[in-house]
Amino acid sequence: MVSKLLEYFLEYLKGRAYWPLIQPVFALVALYVASCVIAYQYIEWRFHFAPELSTFIRSYIVKQITVVAIAVGLLAWVFGHSARSGPQADQGKWLPTIRRHAARNAKKLVLAAAVLALLIPIFRYLAPRPVSHIRICFLDQPDFDEGAFVYLVYELNRLQKRWYFEVDFDVFNPNTLSSDQRKSLEGDDKVVRVARMLANNQPLIGITSSGLGEDHFWINEGKLSVISTNEWNNYAPPSVYEFLAHSIIVQSILIHLNAHAGGLPQGAFRESRVSYNDLFQFTPRRFAMKAAIPAAHLSPAGEELLFNDFGAEYVKLCSDLLRLDWLHSQNVTGNLERIFKVKL
Repeated sequence: MVSKLLEYFLEYLKGRAYWPLIQPVFALVALYVASCVIAYQYIEWRFHFAPELSTFIRSYIVKQITVVAIAVGLLAWVFGHSARSGPQADQGKWLPTIRRHAARNAKKLVLAAAVLALLIPIFRYLAPRPVSHIRICFLDQPDFDEGAFVYLVYELNRLQKRWYFEVDFDVFNPNTLSSDQRKSLEGDDKVVRVARMLANNQPLIGITSSGLGEDHFWINEGKLSVISTNEWNNYAPPSVYEFLAHSIIVQSILIHLNAHAGGLPQGAFRESRVSYNDLFQFTPRRFAMKAAIPAAHLSPAGEELLFNDFGAEYVKLCSDLLRLDWLHSQNVTGNLERIFKVKL
């Protein structure tokens, strides 16, 4: 029905006197719409991710296609007017002809170069940003099976290719510090200070069995996050391994946003008494984490944010990882039980 209406509309336009004038514009618009449709279908096919139409329209892909369409339109306008033929006296004299055409087209070449110089940086700016690897270290002796946890981290690394977690197997030992370093760590937030020192302004997730005060589960400061397993047994199930898997995925997203995308969305983790379990919402009660882990997901706003910052592959990966289906797969649970004697 729609195709027939478009065909009828096109036939109507072709019969108008102004059709030769608007035909290039119509062709450009048709190419633009077709490119957007193909891009959406490619994302759905390549990443098995079908963003909402409103999310896709505001995405970096549509913006990049728009930039390309503007560039094509401007270049077509610059070179669209054919140069008139020169005097008959110059026929057969190829050198004067080349010089004359070069002079005529010099202005067009300068305008074309200016268009490309302006739009190519915009196109590159709109492209998804690469993300960094993240180091994981133990700030004190863990109260869980360290080997089983490392195995889960390696499974996470195997599920994707763009970035990965690096595990530091050496548990932090305060005896290796100088007296000045030990003094700098004194205070109520000692664990966080240790993590800051180890991070050295690089992406890092610290794991501790000590408490974090009112934050309780984790703390994020830019490129640094600290996750606490303190008293998690009081909330289990989910198991401490499910809590850790969920936590490092969430914290890696926060670190990437802070390090590469200008920070978290406005109002993220603002204290509130209500929640619908958005990734960037504050958890109003500690016991709510029991419900948040098995129902973790990205909201449409979260998908749009990650989609535009890091691309379709990243948002699809994060969405899959947050569901923890990989953790409860027969292969992973079997290896945990067979090798580490751990049951989720």
